[in-house]
Parts: sequence; structure tokens; C-alpha cells
Amino acid sequence: RLHGGRGFVGAIDAYDLAGHARQIAARVAPAIAPPESTGLARASTPVMLGGLGGTSLRIASDLLGPMGLDPMQAGGGSSMSPDPGAPTKYVDGGAIGVELVRGDISAMGIGTVTRVSGDKLVAFGHPMMNGGVTNLPTAIARVHWILASQNRSFKIGEAVRSVGSLVNDRQAAIVVDSAAKAPVFPMRVQIDGVAGAPHPTWNVEVAHDQFLAPSFVSMAIGNAVETTTAERRDMTWRAVSQLKIGRYGTISLVDFGAGNGTPLSADDFVRSRLVRAMGSLLNNPWEDVTIERVDTRVKVTFDREVVLLRGAKVLEPEIDAGAPARIRLDLQPHQGPVESRVIEVPVPRELAGGQVDIELSPGYEVERPMATPNNVAELVAMLPHQSHDPESVVATFKLRENGAAYRGKVASRLPPGAMDTLRPSSDSDAPETFGAQVQVPVSLKRFLVGKDTVRVTVRPILR
Repeated sequence: RLHGGRGFVGAIDAYDLAGHARQIAARVAPAIAPPESTGLARASTPVMLGGLGGTSLRIASDLLGPMGLDPMQAGGGSSMSPDPGAPTKYVDGGAIGVELVRGDISAMGIGTVTRVSGDKLVAFGHPMMNGGVTNLPTAIARVHWILASQNRSFKIGEAVRSVGSLVNDRQAAIVVDSAAKAPVFPMRVQIDGVAGAPHPTWNVEVAHDQFLAPSFVSMAIGNAVETTTAERRDMTWRAVSQLKIGRYGTISLVDFGAGNGTPLSADDFVRSRLVRAMGSLLNNPWEDVTIERVDTRVKVTFDREVVLLRGAKVLEPEIDAGAPARIRLDLQPHQGPVESRVIEVPVPRELAGGQVDIELSPGYEVERPMATPNNVAELVAMLPHQSHDPESVVATFKLRENGAAYRGKVASRLPPGAMDTLRPSSDSDAPETFGAQVQVPVSLKRFLVGKDTVRVTVRPILR
């Protein structure tokens, strides 16, 4: 399936929000480019941001600017609880807004209604994003002020009542159906661990769009955390997100981080597991997926819960066949003495008579062997398990055999000769093969930084 103007083109399990933005910018560039040999410029659509900080504004400009949108901090408001006296219908010459996100934060493109005809209307007199057939929520708007300027003239206003949907986004105008209802999904962000925070809970509704949904989810979480935890001191955070997917249930995704001196911001969530998962689901090539709800709980501690792997040593350089390798890890915590931790790594008997190189890595950097998904169900099952527990160390060593992945199934070890059988000569749809390996995760309850490798000799079996 070829996606529309805002779809992501690439490996379904390698979604990248910044790359998605670059793809869209390349597609719309010819439509929004100014005419050659003139001093004219295409009209852009100001997007008023309310409740968003400077970092979110910069990210919005980076993501939306190349699409012909002009994000700016100009107040704004929410239409989630409209005033009973607010207008209920669009009128010629009235104000209209396209709501990308609403609630405790808002982002709305505002313009003027050109003509109303029954349930339909045309507005703006220029495109929103020149995206063709679309489905974005619209609202009756109220203009508070018009900032007239030869350099940058725009309206300052707010949404007063959600009505209709933007159904067609063309070069000459946008078309809105006031009887339609655009899909949105609710999102809740809860910040724990910040004593006295005046606003630890944030609620928004986000437009259900292949590109805009991941974009504003990242900004919503990042802005909530930045506003609530703007501290330049030691900090560790863990964000657990529950992503509810229509017909496929709920999956849990964990994001994390630690540092000192740089407050959390939306930058930390643009590449989050939640954003990548949403992008993969909404841009999958098999079927339309509905995001029903997102709940994110961010737990913050003002301590750097990180240990540095200073070194590793095998306690017994030679072991008997079938015996575990005992490895001592020297861990340097932040502002504390070096700690030692002994872990055991099982070594199979068939490696007798050889040497085994064991690589020690942080759990969040070690990917599990997984089959490329072939449908949404397999994609949903894969997303929460792409890597190991982030607060663990993973010991990895190679085996002599090979493994294969095919149609959602993974065979981690295959017998000799199996690879020839799995390579059909008349069919290109063959299993993915990889070198078999063993991954042994060991929980540390802290985030590990650094890698190391140790070698152990396995004594031969004497018969």
C-alpha cells in the first residue's frame, strides 16, 4: 500500500518522526514554493500554540514549518468545554480554526470562512497543508486581535466550539463539512515525584493523523514534564505509557532517562518508544489502525540512578562443560564507591573444548531477535518487546548454529542442514536468517552505561 501525502515510507519497525517530517516536506515543497522570477511568497497558515514552552515551539517549527505552517506562541484556547452562549454555526466571513490538539495545551490554525453552503463551507483562501482529502477537527473561532504587519500579519484568537471536520485541503481553499466529526483520541499525562507541583496532571485531545498525532504526543508529554520538572540537578525519569489500540487491546511502553544540568523537554520524547510505536501503527501498510487512548505516567526522582561499567572479570577463566560462567562486574555509581556484582551466565555443554566471548551491554541497547511483522497483530505483539529491560545488563555470546525468523515465528537455533532446506530455489519469500546467540538479562534496578567483553574457556568433555 502506498501512503498518502502524510504517510511514512520506510521499514515499519524503524519509524522516525524527524525522517517522516522530511519526507512530507519534500512532497509538499513544489506546491508551496513561490512562483519563479517574482518577489511573491506563498501564504502560510499561522498555528497558534497555547500552553507550550519554547522547546516545544522550536520542535513544532522544525516539524511543521516545511509543510507551510507557521507555529507561534499566541495564546489560544480549548473548545473541550464550550461556553453555552458560543455560536453553533459557521457564517460567511466568520473565524474558523483547525484544531490539531486541544485541552491543557492547544495548537490551532485560524482563518476566515469564505462561503457557507448548507453543511459545507470553504475557507482560508489558501491550503492548510495542501494534503488533499483529510479528516482534521475544526472549530468555530473567536478573533481577539489582528496583528497587522507588512512582515508578519496574523490573527490572535481561540476556539469556542468544536464543529465539523476539514475534509479537503486544496491549493485554493480548505473544505469543511460541519456535519462530520473528525477522529481524535484522549491523552492523559501524570507526573509523579515532584512535591508541590501545581499541575501534575495534563489532559488533551489529539487529532488522529499519521503524522500530527505522533508529533503532538511527543510535544504534549515533553511540555508537561518540562513545565513540572524544570530542575537543573540530578534527575532520573521513567515514563510508562499505556497505548490503547482499537481491536488489538493495550500495550505498555517504557521510556527513561537520567542526567544532570539539563531539564527534561520535548526533545527527550521525539525519539521515544511511544512516539515510534504510534508512528509504526498509524503508518502500517496493512490496515487502518485506531488509537483509542494514551495514558502516560512519568515518575521522577531527583537522583542520578546510573552506574558506569568500570570493568568485568571472569572469576574462573576455565569452567567445566555445562557450568555457568561467573563474572564480576565493577559498577561505579554517581557519587559513591565502586560496587561489585557477581552474575552467572549459563554456557551450553556443546561449547565444550572452545572459548566463549561474552559481551556485556545495557539492556536498552540489546535488541531481541524478532521476525519482521506481516500484519498489525504481529506488529502490536512486537512493539513492547523489541529490547530488554532498560535497567538490566545483558550477557550475549554466539553459538555455532544459525537461527531463522519467518511469519512472526523465531527459531533461535536450527540443526545442521536446516538452512539449506529453508532456502527455496523457486520462491523469494524465504525466512530471515541470523547467527544464533544466547542473551542472558540480569536485573540491576539501575541504568547501566558502558560495555565490556570477557572470555571464558570451556574444558573439553573427556570420554
